[in-house]
Amino acid sequence: MKSDTFEAVRSPQGFLPLTPLSFLVLMVLADRDSHGYGIIKEVERRTDGSTRPGTGTLYTALQRLMDGGLIQEAEERPDIGDDSRRRYYSLTALGRQTARLEAERMAHLVGLAIDSDLLPHTAGSSQGEP
Repeated sequence: MKSDTFEAVRSPQGFLPLTPLSFLVLMVLADRDSHGYGIIKEVERRTDGSTRPGTGTLYTALQRLMDGGLIQEAEERPDIGDDSRRRYYSLTALGRQTARLEAERMAHLVGLAIDSDLLPHTAGSSQGEP
């Protein structure tokens, strides 16, 4: 029984829904490996400053993602001007699958919001104008 539970948690669906910060971290790492401060700055940039994770909050999220096997410490580091104390993180295959499923789940929810006239219809929406 224990292995069944472990396998259920190890499937991407077992991690859904992700917290907004966890999803943002996975999106950042989907593009490239990064260290904690770099992740914070990229999250701020991608959200136009609306999300500014504190270091404690970020490192708690990173540890939870590592414990789940969604990210890992990167094997390679940048060569130029890198601080050797920085830990770099990379996305695992499980992390990429989980992020993709979360994006699909969220896109479905946005489609429902469009269908309910909570958001404007667009060309890419389920009932968008041609």
